[in-house]
This record gives sequence, C-alpha cells and structure tokens, in this order.
Amino acid sequence: MRIGLVYNPNSGKREKDLDLMKTLAKKLEGLRLFCTKSTHLYLKEYFNLEVIGSGTTHNDYRDTVNAGNALSKMNLVISIGGDGTASDVVAGMRQTGRLAPVAGVASGTANCGPLIAIRSVADIVDFDFLNIRPKWVIGLDVFEEEYISSAFNDVVISETLISTVEGKSLTIDASNFFYRNERTPREPVSIASEASRLEINGEEVSPHFRTSQIIISPFPKDTKGLFAYKAVSGLLCWLPYSSCDSAMIVSSRPIITMVEPDETVSADIKQFILTNSDTVRLSGFEAFCVIDGNPRVDLSASEGIEVKTNGRAGLGVKRRDEE
Repeated sequence: MRIGLVYNPNSGKREKDLDLMKTLAKKLEGLRLFCTKSTHLYLKEYFNLEVIGSGTTHNDYRDTVNAGNALSKMNLVISIGGDGTASDVVAGMRQTGRLAPVAGVASGTANCGPLIAIRSVADIVDFDFLNIRPKWVIGLDVFEEEYISSAFNDVVISETLISTVEGKSLTIDASNFFYRNERTPREPVSIASEASRLEINGEEVSPHFRTSQIIISPFPKDTKGLFAYKAVSGLLCWLPYSSCDSAMIVSSRPIITMVEPDETVSADIKQFILTNSDTVRLSGFEAFCVIDGNPRVDLSASEGIEVKTNGRAGLGVKRRDEE
C-alpha cells in the first residue's frame, strides 16, 4: 500500500491541524508514505516520509497541483486542507491521465465537498486506510485553451470569494489572492461589461439585468433529492426527475458572500439546469473564475472559458455511512 500525503498550509484554520496530524501519524505508522518537498517541509515532524517529484516550491496552489501530479500512481492520496486543496490535487492528477483515490481531511473554510472524507479525529480512528472503497465523483471541468481544473462544489464567476483570514471567514478580493496571494477583505460588485457574453452550446443566454455573480454546480445523485417538492427553488426542483446533473444561476447580486444573520437579501435570478452534453462558455466579464474557492482564471485578461459536466471528474473514497 502506497499512500501519498498533501498538506496545504494556507487553507482554513490551522489550529485544527495539530490533533489531526498526531492522530493521522499514529494511524499510518508502519505504512509507506510519500510526499513532495512542499509537504515534507510541514509534515516531517509527524510522519516518516519518502520525498518524490521535483521542481520549485512556490508556496501557493501550484505546489498542490504539482503534488497531485507526482502522487498520481499512489493507491491513495490524503489531502489535508479544504475543498480547493482536494480539487487542486485532482487537477494535478488529471494532467497525467491517471487518477488515484483522494481522501480529503477537512482543514479548510467550507469542507463541504464530496472529496472530503475525514472531518474529525474520530473519523481518522474509524477510517480503514488499508481497505478503501473508491468512488467516481461528478465535477465540472474548466477549460481555457487547455484543461485548467475541476470543481466538485461550484464554479463561481465573481470578483470576490470567501476565505479564512485570522480564523474568520471573510469575503476577500479575488485579484489580490490570485496575483499576490494576499487575503484582502472586499465587498463584491457587478462583474458585467459591454463585452460580457454567456453562452450555452453557442447560444447566448445573458440575462436582462446587470450580472453580479454566476454560479455553476454539479449535483451527485444523493443531493438531487434535496430539491424534490421544493418548488421555491425554481428550476432546481426538477433535478430529481431529470437526467440533468448540474445547474447554473446568474444573479443580480452576490450569493456567495458573507451576510449578517438577520439581513434580508433580494435578487433577480436566472436559472438553468444542464445536461452532461451542455457546454457553458463565459467571456468578457470583469471577474475571476473561482473553482472550489480558488481563483484560477482572470476573465478580464482571457479570451474566455468553457465549463462541462464530467461524471468521472475525480476519484474519491466512500465513507462508512455510504453504501
């Protein structure tokens, strides 16, 4: 059994990591463990690790993508970070044409995606690392000229994103995070421009209102049922009864942003449910393509991106509560 470890020191709330590391190290004692140089720097005091791969340490998301690339031949890869860390690991694997099962350890901001398999010390104790059960995970593949990455929670077109700053979840500037790796608080604004264009299969579907945010999400079979009989969710209430596995919402005001608990929010919304054969193309927006919480493409400097649903975008592992 060859197990790879990937650690993202920039994700979530790092005070959670110590107990998780100690428990995980004890659980994996005696197994062959592999990592790249960037992970070894942080985990060498907890694990006996064999370093593989080569290249420069960047201290940003590229280290995680490179780790996924180097560890794609493992029997299992344990991703310690958030949803974005796990999706970056898969992106690195996809570059090689090989997919290893990914077990995400929740150490990020949201930790709500299908690749997160371990959320607590108790989960580590219960997890059978020697007898994993891989599962295909649906996602959204994002392309510029070539494949960029895959989203397992959502693709968000926005000037902002939610991240953890000094232990608090805040709305931050996507540009500063992308170009300078800085988390600067910022309020979201409209992303539309005269050049903005939103298409499905080549047909323009831009709304009549000024766009502030666009969100595309995949829906695994076990989540589609959440919308059954919930007509208030609009077109999404049809998901359980259709073959569509993803949906898109275009909103006149930001949906993914921090709000006060008693704040009343209103917005104009246009909804689409998408089949696996649909291609969404976006261009001309003054915004970033944010993939599972990670800004990856500056659309103001891009010819555009395409988003496609992929029922086998990644390999996860089944938890005990899954059949």
